[in-house]
Amino acid sequence: MRARHTGLAAAWAAYFFIAAAIGVSPWFNIYDNALSDLGNYGRQGLKAAIFNTGLIVSGLLASITAVLILRGRHHRLVIPWSILLFLAGIDLVSVGILSEDFGAAHGTVSVILFTLFGLTMLVYGVCSLFMKDWGAGVYAIAAFLASLATWIIDWPWTGIAIQETIASLLVSIGLTIIAIRHG
Repeated sequence: MRARHTGLAAAWAAYFFIAAAIGVSPWFNIYDNALSDLGNYGRQGLKAAIFNTGLIVSGLLASITAVLILRGRHHRLVIPWSILLFLAGIDLVSVGILSEDFGAAHGTVSVILFTLFGLTMLVYGVCSLFMKDWGAGVYAIAAFLASLATWIIDWPWTGIAIQETIASLLVSIGLTIIAIRHG
């Protein structure tokens, strides 16, 4: 198993599950909902498993990617961001397990997830700059700042699905870069 393959799969697999969950949820509105509404068993019944399975699969793959990168590391500056990526992957699994039905627990692991995503990008960016990988470093730091701005701006809609999508896409692109460069 190679980190390149698991990293690319981790970066993009959840979107197929999210799209499928949206497809079976005609009530879902990107302006009024959170993506996690798709994983609410009380509202969705067994259809919620589609969304939650995607998070669990992507989280496991992200954690496996981090371990594979750590095992094959060629530079000590890989360690800090790989540990953060591992933790973010585990937390993404937790978001899928502790669905929206779990109330405050789900809210907590979701906030931790987006915090870990951002920190992973920031630390990866700084480490990349130290390793003279300018493109990856600049992208990752810009992705961190763009994600932060996405959460800080007061948007005119009530839901957070758009913010979640933007932040996760920025990380998915970052994880694609990681998989290609370190896999």
